[in-house]
Amino acid sequence: MKRQVIILAVALMLTFPDLKAAFIGTKEFAAELKNNKDLVLIDVLAADAYARQHIKGAINIPHKDLYKLGGFEGELKAPAELATIFGDKGVGKDSHIIIYDDGSQKYNSRVWWILKYLGATDVNLLHKEMGELEQSRIPLTNSPTLLKPVTFSVQLNAEMNISMAGVKAQINKPDAILLDAREKDEFDGMDKDKRSKGHIPGAKWMNFKEVLTSTGDFKTKEEIISTASKFGIDPGKEIVVYCQTGIKAATLYVALHEIAGFANVKLYAGAYAEWAASADNPIIK
Repeated sequence: MKRQVIILAVALMLTFPDLKAAFIGTKEFAAELKNNKDLVLIDVLAADAYARQHIKGAINIPHKDLYKLGGFEGELKAPAELATIFGDKGVGKDSHIIIYDDGSQKYNSRVWWILKYLGATDVNLLHKEMGELEQSRIPLTNSPTLLKPVTFSVQLNAEMNISMAGVKAQINKPDAILLDAREKDEFDGMDKDKRSKGHIPGAKWMNFKEVLTSTGDFKTKEEIISTASKFGIDPGKEIVVYCQTGIKAATLYVALHEIAGFANVKLYAGAYAEWAASADNPIIK
């Protein structure tokens, strides 16, 4: 079995190119920050964290501002509303965008996915590692940055998302894989906060941290491919990732699609929260 996993991993490395188009390194970022006046840098943390300290030149779009009030947890606002939020902050569909969070990779991945879903053409993730930022002399400040409002023209990449009905159609299909990116106790319906009663039928558990290193950075393409194979993930099948609200699943999406190069990956944006909100949907432990 171990020999088969190794052979599969090697085959996948030969099949897929080394994709990291979604990322920008610290040194390259330092040059962009200094020389590119058209750069749109987004800090996606809460307003109070942004007010304490952020990278100089960054605007603040807290990821929680992108969710509906009063709906199920993490429910995204309508595309037109999201476009207005980004446009009012100075973010256009074709802006050169770099996103960062607290270094967890969860929140920047989520906003990256939302922007790409809306049709943004040039979005990169920056891993906020304070040591590297200090070495590259990235300036920090507590003064806010405001950009001139622009129009964000939505052009949905519908293939990145899957609806609840689509997930129902995928359950137990032999050519599809459903991945739950939450913590194991949530998957088992045993979490202490009692947010979860279990998982969607047919789902496999693969926590989002499986694609991250011990320091919180994304693993390499080879490491992600090897990890995916250990969880029985066949890149030739359609892969659907979900979590509680879409945040952790976005991390898996970035890793599998952007780094490992798996071609057919979708994110269930409604997530477990939407699924569990309907009494007709089955949930298993």
